[in-house]
Amino acid sequence: MALKPDVSAFGVSDSNSEATVPAEGGVDGVCGDDMSVHVGEGPEPGDFCGKTITHNNDLDTTDMLPTSLTPTHYDIHLRPNIESGHVAGSVAIDALLNERVGRIVLHAKTIDIQSVTVYLQSAVVASVGPEAISYNAELETAVIELPAAIGGIANVPERMQLIIAFTGVVSDGMYGLYYSKYRDHSGEISRMLVTQFQAKCARMVFPCWDEPATKAEFTLSLTVPTTFTALSNMPVAHTADHGALKTVYFERSPRMSTYLLAIVAGELDYIEAVSFSGPWTSSGERQPIVCRIYTPPADIDKVQFSLDTAVRVLERLVDMFDYAYPLPKLDLVAVPELEAGGMENWGLVLFRTVRLFITKQTSLWIRQKAVYVIAHELSHQWFGNLVTMAWWDDLWLNEGFATWIGIYMTDQLYPEWRRWDHFVIEDRQAALSADSLRSSHPIQVTIKGSADIDQVFDSITYYKGCSLIRMLSAHLGIDAFMAGVRAYLVKHAYSTATTSDLWQALERASGIDVACMMHSWTAHVGYPVITVDDSADDNVLQLHQHRYLHSGKPTPDEDRIVWWVPLGLMTSESEATHEILHKRSGQVEVTSNARWFKLNYDNSGLYRVCYSRTALQRLAVAIRQGELRTVDVVGVLNDTLALVTSGYLRTSALLDMLASFKTVDGYVVWQILGFFLENLFLTWADRSETIRNQIRELARSMFAPKAAALGWTHQVDEDPLVARLRAISIPRAAWAGDTSVINQACLLFTEFYLNPDDKPFHHDFTASIFEIAVRNGDDINYARVCEMYEDSQRWHLSEDHRMAALGAMASSRNEKLMWQTLEYALSDHVLPQDINIVIGFMISSHYRSKYVLWKWFCINYQRVVDRLGECSALLGHVVGTVIGEFANEDMATEIEAWFADKRTTAFDRTLPQSLEFIRVRAAWYYRDKDDVSQWFSKYA
Repeated sequence: MALKPDVSAFGVSDSNSEATVPAEGGVDGVCGDDMSVHVGEGPEPGDFCGKTITHNNDLDTTDMLPTSLTPTHYDIHLRPNIESGHVAGSVAIDALLNERVGRIVLHAKTIDIQSVTVYLQSAVVASVGPEAISYNAELETAVIELPAAIGGIANVPERMQLIIAFTGVVSDGMYGLYYSKYRDHSGEISRMLVTQFQAKCARMVFPCWDEPATKAEFTLSLTVPTTFTALSNMPVAHTADHGALKTVYFERSPRMSTYLLAIVAGELDYIEAVSFSGPWTSSGERQPIVCRIYTPPADIDKVQFSLDTAVRVLERLVDMFDYAYPLPKLDLVAVPELEAGGMENWGLVLFRTVRLFITKQTSLWIRQKAVYVIAHELSHQWFGNLVTMAWWDDLWLNEGFATWIGIYMTDQLYPEWRRWDHFVIEDRQAALSADSLRSSHPIQVTIKGSADIDQVFDSITYYKGCSLIRMLSAHLGIDAFMAGVRAYLVKHAYSTATTSDLWQALERASGIDVACMMHSWTAHVGYPVITVDDSADDNVLQLHQHRYLHSGKPTPDEDRIVWWVPLGLMTSESEATHEILHKRSGQVEVTSNARWFKLNYDNSGLYRVCYSRTALQRLAVAIRQGELRTVDVVGVLNDTLALVTSGYLRTSALLDMLASFKTVDGYVVWQILGFFLENLFLTWADRSETIRNQIRELARSMFAPKAAALGWTHQVDEDPLVARLRAISIPRAAWAGDTSVINQACLLFTEFYLNPDDKPFHHDFTASIFEIAVRNGDDINYARVCEMYEDSQRWHLSEDHRMAALGAMASSRNEKLMWQTLEYALSDHVLPQDINIVIGFMISSHYRSKYVLWKWFCINYQRVVDRLGECSALLGHVVGTVIGEFANEDMATEIEAWFADKRTTAFDRTLPQSLEFIRVRAAWYYRDKDDVSQWFSKYA
């Protein structure tokens, strides 16, 4: 699932607005030619649907079902009433009875079981009604009490079958079986039926063993209006008509987990193409697989690029895995309302519309995201669907690998985009940022209860997981790494696996003890900072590793782990070497003629490097002279920013380096520079007008010349990264107060509004121009961008630019309009999945807007919960965004107290992480306020 976690407070967003431990009070840092390593020493529950409810206050660590029954096949029939929202259903479950039982326990939530008939060896042995069934709200289970115990006589598994009749409801959230609204050709609201079962919502639609390891085969039939197209994982077997309704029967699926079963039904259109991705034929060619993209009929002309991409990706994945696509067809569906960016249901992959609707008007960045998300979800067809993690504590096997494949495949298809460079500033940075908190968790995380499952779909699972795969594949070599992956897929096909299973396959392929290398990275929280002491005169650098924390100094208990660290050392005189630091301390010898050195070549390692101020100054010279590749410049800049905010270095150390980066053209470098200045502004902004003006003036001195040099016009055959740099520089210059950029943007906005058919600027600028015009304009621009959002077809806006219009509405500095926009966000004009767009834009629109947001959130909390759902992952994203930008201890205390009596199940990881970020920012300010003030006084 491409659930894009929010980039944390000290990560880098893509907004265009995008060791020895430190001594108290901060230090400059002590850290810095051919080298060799010498190993050193170191050692609210309640009654629902009239059912009998019990509450379990003594949960085990996983809430897993008993293993007395093993389902092997589900034959499911569903008949949803489109008007009333009620669902009538039945399921025949073939199972193996493993031991003698007097009750049957399986998952069921928001469904009402009417009757159960039990067959053992083809004979009826029990038949019970509702009176024999109870439900556990916390465990989301149904308990079926049998009149007498059955089975276990021969002490061998016995074949049995459960026939269950039940009723349910169409969900009012984006999980289970729910309606997704869209507009048809006439502009009227229509609805399609959609399922979202990951992670634990199949139990909302039919009684089942809703755990990833309990794989079974599925046969499905669905009764819907005759005008509907019905889709599921497998092709349609046949259809029976019943007047205004029809029943669609689907072919039997291979063994798979319940969360991968899927249904879509509605008035849909499609385009198709053929991918040669099936098994080998006798003639030595691969069998054709029909790939289709389904959309609401009015939008079918928007998905040709996505279909072409899906075909290319599927064929490359087959080659990469050396394993045929496992199903007879592949459907992609554009779903207007979808909680995640994409969902990898086997053979029926769902996407938010913005990820498939790619037209000539779509910006380059959204086009890049579309390719990545398609590759991410299609890689799951093997890594996640064919082979599934045994339990959610190994979710990273699914999502970390799919993230790596998504980026790897994007880079293979479009090398000119240099997607790995962007990974370093956004995705990797998100992982490093989140994992630097005391409230972080190991990548192999303990699942304490079912409520924990949704919350591990986070940046640790996705981006730390991806970073570790990238680090490991770089160390093993891509050929050995993929050989191990192929062996892993073959061995565990149609079954489940664990992290240790993957390590074993990679060890056999590479001959390297992968499990030993990687244990500290996956089983423990955090990562190290490598402090380099270059103060000696004998060309020996002393290296020390300690756990890195944003808050600075770890306790001895927090600093117990010693990581396996690939040093990736390069100098002015030598290429990168590949020594390993696997003890607390070590040393490297350098040649005397090296002018500079850098650890973590290519930023493939997941750690920070703390250099001395002298070493940083030498790197600054190398950067200014163009001696470092962009990705390594990014590494220096990212690490320095993190070490500044955590107290390893003074903020002035980074401010001193800024001039060196002006000569670098890589857009990723400028994106980090913009982020640093914005983050500095947000942390210092509440303190005085003087410091606000000084930071903006510094930003203007950097971005205004860059914007002026690049101009507003994309050139024919221009490097796409230059276009990205232009798209970053212009809004940053406007944010810093460059009046020429602001005036031009407002002029272009007005021209476009008055002449919808004659857009006077490149589509890459659309979002920035909307935002600048509203932030710096009057009420008229606000009303105009609202009109564009509501009538996007009139201005020929692509889906991403329609969302940009919504975000621009939240960019006003007028407090009255802020409140008006927030009220609008809770109306039917805005889909629940898009509410955080409004909040995200508003939080950065003005340094005081976070206070407006917090006040609004406190007043409207219950409305937000009702709109998003109390257990929705979206609620956690909203909470994190609303509170995440404060920078003082008083606000942290106030927020903590306000949530004290609230149910925080959906965000009990997000909340402490956000509070910790607030306190990190507050500490940064109080530690470095005089340092920053003195720097600006000296260089203003």
